[in-house]
Amino acid sequence: MEKQPEKKETLIGKKRIVSFEDDPSSIEYLKTVATLLGYSLINFDEPPAGIEYLRKNGADLVLMDVRMPEMNGFDATRIIKSEFSNLPVIIQTAYAMKGDMEKAFQAGCDDYLAKPVSFKDLKAKIEQFTMEKN
Repeated sequence: MEKQPEKKETLIGKKRIVSFEDDPSSIEYLKTVATLLGYSLINFDEPPAGIEYLRKNGADLVLMDVRMPEMNGFDATRIIKSEFSNLPVIIQTAYAMKGDMEKAFQAGCDDYLAKPVSFKDLKAKIEQFTMEKN
């Protein structure tokens, strides 16, 4: 299900984070963190819709879950990085299995976080990758 921002004006002057996440509690956590840090967050629980959104609107950062319906986060990251090589992608997963980090970097992600992600770690990564774009 595609989630669109309520008002276009809310995006003016704010850095935009696009998240790919299908767990409702994780979505709320990401929105809360983004809001506290002064960012706008748009979430997609189906990667094809999120990729299409990026093609039309762009973003400053992508937060990518690994296990989602229709397409996994590794495949979605490959598509995003093939089209937007400078767009930072941070893969985050609750299923931190041996080899997942290697798969994430092979897919082209810029960083990797295992869930549950602490506020401190998520804040640091968001600021690291959005500040580099300035």
